[in-house]
This record gives sequence, C-alpha cells and structure tokens, in this order.
Amino acid sequence: MTPPPNPPPAARASPALATVAAMALVFAVNAAVCWRLWFADFYNQMGSVEGSFIAIARYLMLHPADHRWFPMWFCGIPFTRVYQPGFHVTVAALATALHWTPQRAYHLMAALAYSAGPPALFWLCYRLTRSRGYALVTALAYSLASPSLLLVSDLRRDIGGFTLPRRFFLLVGYGDAPHLAGLVLLPLVVWTLHEAVANGRRRFYASSAVLMAMLMVVNWTATVGLAFAVIAYFFAQAGAVRPWRWLAAAGIPVTAYLLICRWIPPDVLLSIPGNAANSDGTRYDAAHWTQLAALAALVAVANLFMERARAHLAFRFFASFFLCSGFVVLGRYWAGWSLTPQAHRFQPEMEMALLGALAFPLWRAWGRWPRGLRAGLLAAGILLGGCQLVNYCRFAALLTAPVQVEDTIEYRMAKAFERTVPGGRVFAPGSVAIWMNLFTGTPQMVGCCDQSVPHLEQRIAFYTIYSGANAGSRDERYSELWLKAYGASAIGVSGPGSRETYKPFANPAKFEGHLPVVWREGDNAIYAVPGRSGSLAHVIRPAEEVRRAPAHGLDISPLLAYVAALDDASLPEARLRWIDEHRFQVDAALEPGQRVSVQMTYAPGWRAASGGRPVPLHADALGLMVAAPDSSGPTRLEFTYDDAAELRFAGLGQLVGVLLLLACVMAGGQRPKR
Repeated sequence: MTPPPNPPPAARASPALATVAAMALVFAVNAAVCWRLWFADFYNQMGSVEGSFIAIARYLMLHPADHRWFPMWFCGIPFTRVYQPGFHVTVAALATALHWTPQRAYHLMAALAYSAGPPALFWLCYRLTRSRGYALVTALAYSLASPSLLLVSDLRRDIGGFTLPRRFFLLVGYGDAPHLAGLVLLPLVVWTLHEAVANGRRRFYASSAVLMAMLMVVNWTATVGLAFAVIAYFFAQAGAVRPWRWLAAAGIPVTAYLLICRWIPPDVLLSIPGNAANSDGTRYDAAHWTQLAALAALVAVANLFMERARAHLAFRFFASFFLCSGFVVLGRYWAGWSLTPQAHRFQPEMEMALLGALAFPLWRAWGRWPRGLRAGLLAAGILLGGCQLVNYCRFAALLTAPVQVEDTIEYRMAKAFERTVPGGRVFAPGSVAIWMNLFTGTPQMVGCCDQSVPHLEQRIAFYTIYSGANAGSRDERYSELWLKAYGASAIGVSGPGSRETYKPFANPAKFEGHLPVVWREGDNAIYAVPGRSGSLAHVIRPAEEVRRAPAHGLDISPLLAYVAALDDASLPEARLRWIDEHRFQVDAALEPGQRVSVQMTYAPGWRAASGGRPVPLHADALGLMVAAPDSSGPTRLEFTYDDAAELRFAGLGQLVGVLLLLACVMAGGQRPKR
C-alpha cells in the first residue's frame, strides 16, 4: 500500500509581504488616532494657524490662473512669499477635483501626513538594519510616545501631561500639517541618500533630489530638520564613504533647489533666515556661532567614540540626529539658546531621532534574552501600546470636537468686517486674522506667517498696536498713526472676556471714546479708522513721503507729514480700482510735482505706466509704493505686477535642474563594480 504523500510545508509569508503588513499596522495605528480628521470640517481649535493655510488653498481655488500677487496679507505680497506652495496646492487641487470645501481637503491631507510619517520612519529603520522588529518598535514608539514631554516641563504644561500625543497636538492645536507632511519625506530622503552614497546605487541620486525638492517646497521647518538629518548622516558615515561620493552627493541639494526654484525664487530663499530670526529675536552673534561650533564638536567627538566602539550605522545616525535636533530644542528650553530661529519647533525631529537611538540597544539585546523574558516583554508592550492607543484616541477626539463655525467669534467678526468695511483693509486680532480669509476676501494689514512679513517696519507696527509698550497715555494716538500709515480702515479688538483665542491687545480699551464703534458683540468690537476716503491710493507732495524708517514704534516723526497728507483736503483724491489680481488703476487730478502713494507693498515686479509711458516707481521707508508721474491734470496710472523676468530666470534654473536629474537617471541603473 502506497503511503500518503507528505503534506506540503506551510507557506511562509514573503519578507516583502511581512514588511508591507508591518507598515500597514503602523499606518492603521496613526489613522485610528486621527480618525476624525479624515472627515472633519471645523473643530474646536480656532486658535490653530491652519485657518491661514486653508485660506491659501481657498485663494488658489478662486484664482487658479492668476495668483502671482496675494493682496490679502501684509498690505499685499508676491504669492511666492506667502508660504511654500506644495501642501496648499495639493489641498486646492484635491478640493477642486472632488468638489470638496478647502477645509475638508485640508483635514484629509493633515490626517494623511500624520498617519504616513511613522511608516516612513519604519522604512528608513528597516533599510538601515534589515530588521523589521527594530523598525516596528521604533515606528510604534514614535506613534504612541512623546519623549519631549518627559524632557521639557513647558511642553508638559502646554498639553496637560506626559502621556498625551504631542505630535497630534502640534497637528491640530498649532496647525503644523505642512511640517508633518515634510517629516513624511525626511526619512525617505535619508534612505535614498544612504543608497546613493553608501551602497553606490547611482539612480538613487535622482530619487534623493526629487524627494528633497518635494520636502523643500512643502515646509521650511522640515527642510531645516532635514539639514540636521543630513549632517548627522555625514558624521555617521564620514570615514566609511569614498570622498568622490560625498562630492557627488553635494549636487543633490543643488539639483533639488533648481527643480523648485520657480516656486521659491532666490530672493525668497535668501529672505527666509532674516525673517525667521526677526520673528523670535534670534541673533547671529558671536555667542550663536560659538554654540554652533560646540554642537559640531560634540557630534564629531561622539561619532569618533561610536566608530571606535564599532557601533552600527543606524545607531550612529540616530544618535547624531538626536544630538543635532536635541541640542537645538533642549538648548532653547533648558538654556534659552536660539541656535536656529523658532528652535522650539523641531520637537518631532528630536523625538524621531531619540526613539530611533533608544530602540537600537533593545534590538541588539533582544536575541540574547531568554524566550520567557521576551514573551513577557512582548505581552507587556502590546498591553501598554493598546492602553496608550486608547488614551491617544480619546485625547484626539477631545481636540477635534466639531463646532458650528458660524457661532465662532472668528467667523462672526470676519463677516462683520466684510459688512462694515466692504473691500477695505482691516487690522484683525489674533485668531480672527488667522481665519479671516477663509471666510471672506477682506484684505488685512497683518496675516500669516512670520517668514512672509515683507519689512521690519511692519513688525514694528504690529507690535506697537498690540502692546502699546512704553506709549503711556498716547497709546491710542501711536496706534492710530500706524493704522493710517498702512491703510487700515478698521481695527478689531478682543477683550479679556472674548472667545477669541489670543486676546493680543495689552490695552483693549484704548480706542474707546477715540474711534467710532461700528460693530460690537460681547467683549469684541470693531472700530472705524477715520480717513478722507477708503482708497489705498493718495496724492502727496514729495516732502510728505516717508523717507526715514522709524527706529521703533514710538518713533513716529517720519510718519507725521505722511499721515497728515492722507487727510489733507487741499490735495486731490485718488481712486484705486482693481482690474484683476495683479493689476489696478489709479485715477487722480494731479498738479506738477505731486506723487501718488499706494499703500501696497512694493516688490521689484511692480511696474507703473501712464498713457503707455513708464512712470518711475519706488518704495518709501515703510516699504509701500510711491509713483512719481511727470504729468498734471486728470491722470490714470496703471500698475501691473509682472514677475515674468524672474520666472524666466527661474525657468532656466529649473531646466538646468531637470538636465542634472536626467543625467543622474542615465548614469544610474546597475551598481558600479567594486
């Protein structure tokens, strides 16, 4: 009798399938935490800066073919200066394609950014170590733990405990979705850099450049975080990689920038460090450079010791990455240092690096421990992770409780501005300014974000109006002068009893009895700023132009003659009419020698003409436009913002970037023979 054949061996899951399953698990854990975001409209975080980001997407949806100039914020700015466009363009395209509201599309993208970050970290860890266990532990720890809350008491107080989801709080409480979207790409850039530099796989030079370009066009904070990671990788691999490969790798960021220079021109790139430094008082002085030198020495010495100890590349990288990001973040909170502008914002990078480093010894020791101990630790980890997941989900649900947006003060004051000052520029307070342009098309004297403020004088104006510092009894007078100088027709004020989040005015009652109230609700009010007309164009005499920049908010002498001219009835009125989003006309009956001041931010792309002839145009000391037409009598000035020359130059750079990218692709393919 023939014996029955042996049953076939049980099929084992392929390594690729196991890797995909592990990444899917990590994604699912994060998707569960942010489950409400996938379908959210508005929720109870009106203090979040996400309102401004959604407003940018709304503007793109309304003006898909004409958004070179952005008149909504800071007296108007070039669109390239508003914010890196990658995230907002994606939101606008998604909303347009699916016929969604911009807020719905934004929240879906925010949920995707939150959920995809830890799987990207998993992939980096796996590719560096070939261990799914290590990668899974690191990614789940990044998903369900926030070590920065243990290290910094200010952060614990901000969120309310050390077991809460800091990364999710940054996403919805602060509106940091573009930053987290950039952190999805950061591990992938490091992975492709590793494949190119360490493993000699040439096609990955092109992949790294494309991913780096995508990150740069999404968020500056993540871009600086990537710089920390690249520096850490260099120190971790400095002695193990041939020098020519580092030289080739130096072309990756150059190619990446050239690919996106059309959307982030060189002048914008060069303005970011100074603007960001002005936002929080960072100073590039001797102490700053000494601290940076100390950081470089610390990372170099640490890597020397790790190399002698034959530490694994993954540990050297994550430890170096933590030293870079931790030195910045913890130096800010523990010692008050400002190694980079807005140093406190690199918490997610620090946590990513710290958890990657801490999980490594566990992975190394895991195989040497008895099976019973491993089973107990695994069960405890699953139980603790499950409890933490429930904790995170409950807290996230509290943070994203739906609200009826029409009942919020942000919506109600925005609509009140629209009714009381139709078409006029306004100064809105705090969170009202953040959400204003999602609800209305009302242009603002302020706006978002710190990197976008065109001139220091505008920062001085904002600070003076909000704080009234050292103004004493003349607080209202100084504020009114600044408001008039920058063309604000009304100002909104939120008092201590307001539902507005920030309540930024040190003296919210200062306008009472001085400016007429045009709207009031509870402890919120809108005051009209008196003016001869609501126009942003004014005829002035040459001597009345602002020629000296005020040194501080109380240095108002440069403003006096100019503001007086705005109300001078002996001067002809000027009427301004927009033709489209980047062109407007000004009509005035001029006398010889008179000039036309337009309370719009001057940028090099602006041109003025009258009767087809160019008219000289320049910026005054406040950064606003002044035209000097050589004409008298009824005159029509035509103003056009034309960035074609800049775009042609950027287009040439982009072409060079594409050619470099193609060269990388053509040189790729097989690994070079050793």
